Amino acid sequence: MKLSHIFTTIGIVSFTFGASGQGFVPPAQFGWDRGDPNTTHYEWDDFTSATGDNAPDIAAVPADVAGVLPNLLESTGGAFVTSTGNIYSINSVIEFEITVPAIVQPGGTTDVVLQTRTQGREIDETTILASGQPPVETIELYRFQLGPDDIFGGFLVDVVHRFEVDNANPVVITFAAADTSLSLDRVSVDTRARAADSCAADTNGDGAVTPADFNAWILAFNTQAPECDQNGDALCTPADFNAWILNFNTGC
Repeated sequence: MKLSHIFTTIGIVSFTFGASGQGFVPPAQFGWDRGDPNTTHYEWDDFTSATGDNAPDIAAVPADVAGVLPNLLESTGGAFVTSTGNIYSINSVIEFEITVPAIVQPGGTTDVVLQTRTQGREIDETTILASGQPPVETIELYRFQLGPDDIFGGFLVDVVHRFEVDNANPVVITFAAADTSLSLDRVSVDTRARAADSCAADTNGDGAVTPADFNAWILAFNTQAPECDQNGDALCTPADFNAWILNFNTGC
């Protein structure tokens, strides 16, 4: 069994534990915490406009980056806002555009975690892009059957998508419904900027990411060496183990 497969399995197990009930997950599952350097977090739960601007009502940290403000809108004009604050259409296949500010590390990479909650019909997974790039990982967090058919029933579904895109401000996320009668309930977007020369998983400094780096990380953890810090929070904690797994699977 490949080492990378073992680590991927461990990561999925941690998600299963964290998603034992309905709800989004923190980005610590992917190797960083909200409030860490070079991170942003935006979250919507109660929309006020179907086709106009929707500022985040749950979280906007920071409020803007270099004057770029977070926003979410339905781009076809075929939706309306329900009494519960969802964006919905019974007749149109609706599309969405989300703009989020991101910290820029020139030449580096931005990790993006998009989480969505929909009711009724679901998102067409083939349409989801962040800055033109498809997700590198998709995990369903929660599913609950609302009724016997897709139009007036269907499912409540929480899904998380992770992207790795070139550093840019803003990050623009687009996706479309799989069919009519999708109701967008909640959205969260987290970003983290990584420097171009970052190769955190190479903890033994030999210029390659190999299983030997695991033993090197254990040594760094036990000695509180700088190489232990895999999530960029300037600390050496057990959270850096999950971050090292992510960095190992990502490579350099």
